Amino acid sequence: MTRYRWSRTSLPFAVWLLGAAAPGPLSSQIDPCTLLTRAQVATVLPNHDGGVVAHAGPALIQGVNAYQCSYADKEFNLLTVILNVAVDDKRFAEIRPGSTITDEKQVPVADGGWVRGDPNDMKLTAVKGRTVIDLELMAPGAGGKIAALVALANAVAGKL
Repeated sequence: MTRYRWSRTSLPFAVWLLGAAAPGPLSSQIDPCTLLTRAQVATVLPNHDGGVVAHAGPALIQGVNAYQCSYADKEFNLLTVILNVAVDDKRFAEIRPGSTITDEKQVPVADGGWVRGDPNDMKLTAVKGRTVIDLELMAPGAGGKIAALVALANAVAGKL
């Protein structure tokens, strides 16, 4: 997971951006494991554990908040969902995905999405507003589940 620095001054905008209404620390406001349903995750990782929040809140880049949910099964296959949320355009410029990877393919997700990887490890990166969405599926046959990963990324983007 990429980690970023965070500042308390970013809290009001990030809370508004992600739709959290209650006051308090941002890390307690966003549960990244609720962005997808159990059935949605099962389309790429059947018999998963329901997800575990690996990170929610401050990141290493000031003005960026990070959220991660990791889903695993008994065979240790893994789906990771990561959101990096920038509070302004300047911070977003620091996390915006670049096009340095030559084997990536564009996919229809939100404001832009790209997929890359190999048969057992697929990565999807998408942008929605000032949020970077990363999904990684590490499981046998992951390369054949691109359409399902695109659907998951669109489901996440739809909740932002």
